[in-house]
Amino acid sequence: MSAAVLCVLLCLIAVTVAADSRAVPPAERRGGDGMAILRRAVELDDGLHYAGVRSLSWRDSAGRTETTLLHVLHRPEVGTLVRPVRETGGGTDVLVGSGAWGDPDGAVLAVLESNFWVDADGAEKVGERSALRVTARRDNGQLAARFWVDEATGLLLRREVYDTDGELAQAGVFESIRFGADAVAAADDTAQSDTTVVSRPWGDELDERELDLLRSDGWALPEQLPWGFTLVEARSTGSGSNRVTHLTYSDGICVISVFTQRGSLGAGAVSGLRAVEEDGALVHVADEGGQHQRMWEADGFVHTVLADAPEGIVSGALRTLPPPDGTGFWARVGRGLDRMGTWLE
Repeated sequence: MSAAVLCVLLCLIAVTVAADSRAVPPAERRGGDGMAILRRAVELDDGLHYAGVRSLSWRDSAGRTETTLLHVLHRPEVGTLVRPVRETGGGTDVLVGSGAWGDPDGAVLAVLESNFWVDADGAEKVGERSALRVTARRDNGQLAARFWVDEATGLLLRREVYDTDGELAQAGVFESIRFGADAVAAADDTAQSDTTVVSRPWGDELDERELDLLRSDGWALPEQLPWGFTLVEARSTGSGSNRVTHLTYSDGICVISVFTQRGSLGAGAVSGLRAVEEDGALVHVADEGGQHQRMWEADGFVHTVLADAPEGIVSGALRTLPPPDGTGFWARVGRGLDRMGTWLE
């Protein structure tokens, strides 16, 4: 499977990956009458059998819009099987989570209610199905996201995410959908045999005490990121110098995953990424499949970010994390002194 397709799949399941999350009580509830529709959708989605084709589109950093088609097949208590629509055989099916919402504890919806004004916005057809439309707006009234929830089944039929300029950044919609165990069984017959599971829990969950111990040892593991992103899941694998942490943040609409480990970047780690200079420091970036990836070194740690969010929001949200080595006032002074040294030689 190509890196671009894998990023698309991760974008599709971003909220699903955060499903087994910590219950985060919001400091302030905004919400609105749209929350009841979304909560009902979560409850109904749990028992659905469905199969269909989903279109995903996104705007990359160059302003280009790209689109891909995915077969989606969901069986309760088993998971959601996703595979790219392709004209020829080959490729890999990916088993990705428990459902379209995948949020049994309601933690992600609680964060959504904390950050946005969420209103029912009437009914509208999505294909041949009647859907209830829900809008999420920021405090200034700007549109942040739209959801179309199937009125009969609660399935999330369509989703749109908007950037801070109010421009459409990501969109996903079922172009066709069938419900029932028979529909799933028929679609399952065409699935590939080389299925990869990517939603199995990664590592061990970290509790507050373990997070505090790591923080006291120099690990940057914030509870909050700017733009309302709240820590909804913390996990870790390995130990000692081989430990890697995975922190998942959500604003209720998008997800930012941050992997942190001690060490420095090798050439193999940044393969496929492009190096850019930001304030005099080197950052490695990619934005395939609608998902933004960033890697950098800071104070003896390597930080890797995978974000299902518009690029401008990602850049703002990462301000809480340690900046790349070589960034900032003293680094600029150092570069100035280096240049002075060359003049005097």
